[in-house]
Amino acid sequence: MVDTKSTINRCLSFIEKNITGKLNLDKIATHSLISKYHLHRMFRALTGETLMDYVHARKLSESISDLMYSNLRILDIALKYGFEYEQSYIRAFKQSFNCTPQQARRRKVSLRIIEKMNINDIYGVENSAIYKPFFVFRPKTYLIGPKTKIMYKSGDRAANELGKKFFYGERQKIKNVLNENIYYGYTDWSNSKNGYIYYMPATQVENLQYIPEGMSGIEVPAGKYVVFRFVGFFRPEDLNGRKIGRLLVHMYNKWIYNSGYRFSVPFRFELIDSNIAADNYCEMDIYQPIEPVH
Repeated sequence: MVDTKSTINRCLSFIEKNITGKLNLDKIATHSLISKYHLHRMFRALTGETLMDYVHARKLSESISDLMYSNLRILDIALKYGFEYEQSYIRAFKQSFNCTPQQARRRKVSLRIIEKMNINDIYGVENSAIYKPFFVFRPKTYLIGPKTKIMYKSGDRAANELGKKFFYGERQKIKNVLNENIYYGYTDWSNSKNGYIYYMPATQVENLQYIPEGMSGIEVPAGKYVVFRFVGFFRPEDLNGRKIGRLLVHMYNKWIYNSGYRFSVPFRFELIDSNIAADNYCEMDIYQPIEPVH
């Protein structure tokens, strides 16, 4: 089993130790002990930027100290941080900081730098991890699926079993599906204090005009959501309520209490793209409606 957080930590530490050398995705992935495909996907999914863009930004940020506190030539600084040509460094610097290295050195301007990613901002759960949330405004969405009451005492894999049964069979009955590769897991936790929730494995449809017998249709209102991306080396079939529950506790304790927001309505849904969930790798987004705390 791959420890996702440890893998990211190895990756970040290797970059910092070799920040003045030439770095590429192959070299970093080899040291991180995973394929470059998975490293690239995982880093981008968690942070919203590519790994090599992060490396590029760190190199430029670290080079500022040499600009300000040494007499090294611009050419020497460029070569020190792995740029093949002086002009390549100058162009990259200007694109990032809106001034040339020489202008920064001469004018002593303020520059916004990129520090090393803090590994403590990444929360690891066994072979998966989450990073900082992002925000999404979603339009009105229509979902159809079998809505089931789940008692807490029924175990932590009940929703998982319902999801597998739906995705590999029952969803074929639904018409007007917008994207057959996208799985929604809708949870209504308005009765959680009474010891149960309602869970609905679902797919998004154009409208609710045709709802198959034994299924329900839900209109998810338009609104603002906080989204936590759960990334790691697992199959969707391996997810269980206990693992997601640990993630939700983290959401409360690490973020929501200090965010200026609160959960606005008692439902959430997870979204999984089956096109991405391959080769024992998965990305799951958990959407929670929010509103400002007044």
